[in-house]
Amino acid sequence: MKNILSLLAVFLLTLISVNAQDDSDTSSEPKFGVKAGYSSTILRVSVEGTSASDDVSGFYIGAFGEFEISEKVNLQPELHYASYSQDQESTGILLVPILFKYKANNEFSLLLGPQLDYLLNEEDSEGLKRLGLGIALGLSYDITENVLLDARYAFGLSDRLDGDLEGFEGFNIKTKFNYLQIGLGYRF
Repeated sequence: MKNILSLLAVFLLTLISVNAQDDSDTSSEPKFGVKAGYSSTILRVSVEGTSASDDVSGFYIGAFGEFEISEKVNLQPELHYASYSQDQESTGILLVPILFKYKANNEFSLLLGPQLDYLLNEEDSEGLKRLGLGIALGLSYDITENVLLDARYAFGLSDRLDGDLEGFEGFNIKTKFNYLQIGLGYRF
């Protein structure tokens, strides 16, 4: 929990310092936009070195900001609501990626940064920790100045299992959530 709070503090300080820059020729105005697309969450469970995974598909919708750090690097915080359905049951997850966007050229960019995820429904999180931390990496393509396409994969870093599973005490069990997202965005 301390690591997550430290990460959020660094994020807020970075935003403040980016916004506090003077209006010199090299700085630009922050840009904001909306995104939506396909999302898949992959539940990965490993027991004593053997692992298995299962995925659930859905959609996400959200907003983002772009803050120029340098000519080639932007800070891109995002907030997404993702919904997943399986067997007529659905769950909602809040995703908060804080990405560094490296502009390889005028159209293509590389994305990398931490991502927080939070299980919104308390009943869906039974036996699981609701808050998780991961690392996201991806690509972005600017179709036009305002329209973009991006794809990313987020690897879960934190173990989401809350305590021991009944009947499996003493086993080394780890549960992680990974996310795949492909979507379109519109930058204002």
